[in-house]
Amino acid sequence: MSIEASLTYQKKFFNDFTDAWHKKSRYRLYQGLDATAENLRLDIEETPGYILAYDKNAQAELHDFLQIGLIDFLRQHIPFFEVNDQGTVYFGNWYHRREFGHINVILRAITQSADEQRRILPQLEAFSDDPDHYLDRQLDAMRKEVYRDVDSLHTQIDNLEAENAPERGQASQGNSGFRGLLKNFIDPSDDDQASPSQPSGDASRLKAQFDKEKLTADDIFDKRKRELEVSAAITRYEFQAVMGTYSSVAEFENILANLKDDFMQSLKLEGGRTHA
Repeated sequence: MSIEASLTYQKKFFNDFTDAWHKKSRYRLYQGLDATAENLRLDIEETPGYILAYDKNAQAELHDFLQIGLIDFLRQHIPFFEVNDQGTVYFGNWYHRREFGHINVILRAITQSADEQRRILPQLEAFSDDPDHYLDRQLDAMRKEVYRDVDSLHTQIDNLEAENAPERGQASQGNSGFRGLLKNFIDPSDDDQASPSQPSGDASRLKAQFDKEKLTADDIFDKRKRELEVSAAITRYEFQAVMGTYSSVAEFENILANLKDDFMQSLKLEGGRTHA
């Protein structure tokens, strides 16, 4: 492309973008952003700065205008989402509702920056696999984790007691029958010392540690159990909201994946209307 052709292209582009702004056509503004990103091989989020000469105030004004349109669309497109005027997306309107993410105006998507937000969809998938046993599976997994050290100590105690059992049995057998009678005849005082053996030092130490670890594990389990019960209840509300609108969690995820295309199609269908 020659210099003259390049300048002509840029002049036409900026005239079109200016006209789109004057007519408040969101569809044409987004077209301008997409075309700039593609032609200049820029990241789409860098294009507003390039087009507006990196003027922060101008970029903020464009962002705020485009955000209004995306928020309005999202509120209608996914009815169980609540979106505040700052673009924060909440899942539902019930108590303990979760923050799902935040809209990215230029990407035309919902971004999730927190771990709690990114856990929502996998939890919905797991819940949809077996709603009746979702909580039970979580409690079982948590119980194994919390009591892992306690179970290990219990196994050690059992093994130690099993090792000591033959010794006690042999001592008991040694005091029975003719050999026992002969021993008692020679030294009757030994009979008094043949009382049941006391736990070894290792066994006592392990049992004391076991009791301590179990008390701690019980406290942790009770606390986490309550947290899991609340979390499962919230996931159930979310699942019911999804199933009340879509045929499956997979369909809901597909809606999220195609949010940009659906939004642009919606703007396009509005045609040349003001604010489209």
